[in-house]
Amino acid sequence: MTYYCNECVMNWHPYQCTDGACPECGCGTRRGYEPVSHDADVRHRAALALRIKRERYERFEAYYAERDIAA
Repeated sequence: MTYYCNECVMNWHPYQCTDGACPECGCGTRRGYEPVSHDADVRHRAALALRIKRERYERFEAYYAERDIAA
């Protein structure tokens, strides 16, 4: 079984889609029985790296925003 995203036109592995959401765009997916897309693993790693980068930037911004308020 795979999870298909209409926005990304990808078939993802089940472990790549948490709560049925596409790891790349965040849109909903639907279950299917098509084979997994050939570049699903590479795109999944890229989506995870981008998510980590965004989270780190958000923590950075929050730290300096809090620091400016305290000063």
